[in-house]
Amino acid sequence: MSTSAQPVRLVRPEKKRRRIPIAVIMAMSFGSLVFLSVGGVLALSVGANLRNTFDLLGAQSTLLIDAMEDLLRAEMGRAESAVDGVAQIYKQGEFQIDDEAMSAALASALAAAPGVNAMLICTPDLICRGAAVTGDNDAKYPAGTIRKLPAETEKSPQVRAVLEQRQQVDGRRWGAFVANEYGLFANVSAPLSRDGATKAWVIAAVELQNLSKITQELSSRFGTHAFILDGDGSILADQRLASPDALKNGILPLTPLANFGDPVLAGYEARKPEAEFSTQRTRDIEVAEIQVDDKDGSTSWDGENTYVAITREITGYGDRPWTLGAYFKTSQIGDEIERVMGSAMLGLGAMAVAVIVAILLGKRLSRPIQAIAGQATRVADFDLDGVTPLPRSRVLELDNQASAFNAMLIGLRAFSTYIPRSLVAKLVRTGEIGIAEPREAVVTVMFTDIAGFTTLSEQMDAAAAARLLNHHFAILCGAVDAHGGTVDKFLGDGMLAFFGAPDRLKGHAAAAVRAAAAIREELDKDNLEAAGEGRPPLHVRIGIHTGSVIVGNIGASDRVNYTIVGDTVNVSQRLQDLGKQLEPGATAAIAISGETASRLDERFERIPAGKHRLRGRGEATEVFQLGKVATSASPPMDVHPRPSGLSNMPLPCR
Repeated sequence: MSTSAQPVRLVRPEKKRRRIPIAVIMAMSFGSLVFLSVGGVLALSVGANLRNTFDLLGAQSTLLIDAMEDLLRAEMGRAESAVDGVAQIYKQGEFQIDDEAMSAALASALAAAPGVNAMLICTPDLICRGAAVTGDNDAKYPAGTIRKLPAETEKSPQVRAVLEQRQQVDGRRWGAFVANEYGLFANVSAPLSRDGATKAWVIAAVELQNLSKITQELSSRFGTHAFILDGDGSILADQRLASPDALKNGILPLTPLANFGDPVLAGYEARKPEAEFSTQRTRDIEVAEIQVDDKDGSTSWDGENTYVAITREITGYGDRPWTLGAYFKTSQIGDEIERVMGSAMLGLGAMAVAVIVAILLGKRLSRPIQAIAGQATRVADFDLDGVTPLPRSRVLELDNQASAFNAMLIGLRAFSTYIPRSLVAKLVRTGEIGIAEPREAVVTVMFTDIAGFTTLSEQMDAAAAARLLNHHFAILCGAVDAHGGTVDKFLGDGMLAFFGAPDRLKGHAAAAVRAAAAIREELDKDNLEAAGEGRPPLHVRIGIHTGSVIVGNIGASDRVNYTIVGDTVNVSQRLQDLGKQLEPGATAAIAISGETASRLDERFERIPAGKHRLRGRGEATEVFQLGKVATSASPPMDVHPRPSGLSNMPLPCR
């Protein structure tokens, strides 16, 4: 008997599988991914930042030395061009030695070569004549006068030796330094030749103090200490030598570095070149470290007494090369390195946080968080008009956060109606701790008032008067904001604004006056439109004064205003009131005090209005009216183009 063969299936017991929680999976996947990617990028970025830091410092060093060399060669090049030009016109027969044409040629060369102090023509018998520019210490002639030097035999043994040596060489040549009672001079000379024979030599003298002014300018521009050395051992130019009293105080050019009185330059010969700054980074510039000992002879280890010197040698101005250089504290480099390392530590912390966030929330939760962060950034910038309400979420916590954010946004928008957003933005932008605390500061205060508004408002209902004021204040606020000012408050139909706080505005007096000029221009345009729209034209009085005030948060604990107090405010209000007498019919009668006017340059037309005794002040105040103002690079004032009709005007100074 046969039976069909059926496959036998064995049922094996199912093995118990290990199940991994999703939190562990997210930790292993997202955590590893974030660690590898962010860690790799962080390592690359830190290395790149270190290299970029050294490259940037090398580039800044090159920029400084290049700027110094360009200015130096331009200064000395004018002297070279002067002697070449005189030699050329002599060769062409346009003047003879000792005639009037020669004096005119030398005077013209001096006038065309600022920085050249004297032009001389010396004959082989060592008789020199020429022209010179008088200095500040010349009692006979005003400074800058070109005076003729009569022909006389050179008596100084040093100068005679230089002239005799000059006769032995051809072509244009820079000679040895020459000292006299007026200072120390570098000189360049060229032969005066005609018909193949050399008749004399023309010499241009450049006072070395002019080179010190170059180092002074660059020191101020780059925040460093620039200098020029004659070779490596003596000082040629330094900002200390730029002082008019340097010679009187015994600070002389060509003083050995050890005796010059600068401890950093005294240690220049013992400098240690830095290997991190290769020639590829600095283009023939040496970057070296100079260690300055403390007064007690010890060495400071905190870097405060360690300096970096950047130098380059140039030739062409004598037998020895000149060394152009500057030095600064190594802490400036240390700060850069510390910032790089700080960013590395911050990156490591951010990476750890990113791993934790990846474990807890996952990729799906990142999108609403990014939306919240983006809108919060706009709130931090006080850009409330650009903030959109957050959408609701199915995640409870995110939904609660969105609801709270939207409620906060509604409250902030209502709150911002009553405070100037520009002031809040300035306080945030400064980033200074305690910037709003009361402090004493010199600012420029502007006080405005509408002429005859009380009479005008009696002919209007309350709503129309409010619309007119809002329209007017929008023009004023736009001008103040465009020129960096801060609107303090509105006093009826007047406005109080100030310039120079909380941000330290440079040239705040000029900014305030430009804002007043902009208000005048805008009111002229607006009054033309008012005639067509049936609105009454407005005339304003503006008072501007610069002085010391107390500025900061002032008020009670539950109600504080960022405001200013002081006599300067009162003076500006009195000046505004003085506009009734100065320009009674003007669109904008602008009265500025003498203190403000003294801070203005030639671009502002200041019309003297005499001295006036202002109420509350013992002494008379010098007053000026503002005339024409030259155009400037101030940001444009975007207040004039607006929707037609006053009903659509926004509240001012938002």
